[in-house]
Parts: sequence; structure tokens; C-alpha cells
Amino acid sequence: MRQHIALTMLNTIPKELLATARYLKYKSGEYIKQSGSSFCHFCILAKGTAKLIYDDSENPPLIIDLYHTGDFFGEMEAIGMQTDDRSIIALTDCELYQFTAEQFLEMWNTCSVLSRYILYVHCERLIRSGDDMIRSESVFLRDKVFRIIQENLNEANYFLYTKDVLAEMAGTSIRSLNRALSELKDAKLISLSSGIRLKL
Repeated sequence: MRQHIALTMLNTIPKELLATARYLKYKSGEYIKQSGSSFCHFCILAKGTAKLIYDDSENPPLIIDLYHTGDFFGEMEAIGMQTDDRSIIALTDCELYQFTAEQFLEMWNTCSVLSRYILYVHCERLIRSGDDMIRSESVFLRDKVFRIIQENLNEANYFLYTKDVLAEMAGTSIRSLNRALSELKDAKLISLSSGIRLKL
């Protein structure tokens, strides 16, 4: 499960600001944001899990990131940076707080704890992305798969999603994924009974 530098946005933003947002609900599989459509909202996920995908019509969708309860998205769109080739889809039933672009900019200017937290998370993502670029030549598929598993565990140390989702996140086929999982099992890093479980 992703480790945050702070707690989550839900623990960071003042309750009086949450009270000004629209509270929306989505069923599993519904689009929260659809590629090609206008979207200019800042959102905080109150319940559930959603996936951010690169949604290019010429290629199969590719999972870029997962959002869990307490995560935020839409900050780039709220300041006018449109991401028309990306969609956000509810992986489970989701509930979220939605702010307009005007509300987001007002919060950014007046609520330092919110703007500081967003900067922390963005810096964390940049460091992780930079590490990936530095290590890209030497990263084996099994290392990538193992890291994805580590970042998306439930309380019992089981991977939260299906093999299909894991393969999509790793950018590989099910066949190659199964080979990587077998290598991780042989190294006694994971077990594969009743799901993918991290060994402690």
C-alpha cells in the first residue's frame, strides 16, 4: 500500500473546506473522468479505489496510477492543464469530494497545509519517477512487479487487485507476469495460494 509522507489529503484538509465540495458517488466501472471530455475539477477520494489510465484509441488502455481512499487528483486540470488522453475509472464503488477550479485556487492561496501537502506528494512522485529512469536499464520485470505488489497491499499483505490489473500496471502479458511471479515465489518473496501475498 502506498506510503504517504503525511497522512492523506482527508486528514490534511480542514473539515470546513470539505463541507463546501460536491459529494459524488460512482459505481465500479464508471468513468469519473473520460478522455476527450472537459474536466476541470479537483477531487479527493473519500471511499474506494480508482485507476488512472492512458486512454489512447489506437492502443490498449494502460494503467498509469491507482488512487486509494484519501488520495487526490485533478489538480492539474483545475489550473488549466488538460489531459485529454487520460481517463479515471472507478475500480470499486467510489465516493469523492469534488471542488471547482475556482474553489481549488482559493484553497491553494488560503490553506497552506493543503498546498504544502500537494507539493510533498508531487515531489515524492518526481523522485520515484527519477529513480525509475536511473535504474531503467537494470530493472528486471520481476523487480517492477514486486514493487507494484508492495505498493498495493491490504492489511493482510495480499495484493489488492487481480492478475489482469497487475499485468496492465507492469505493462506485460499474463504469460510474462506468471513467469515473474514464479521467480518471486522461488525467491520466497511472495506466496501464490489464495491470491498474491507478500511474505514477511
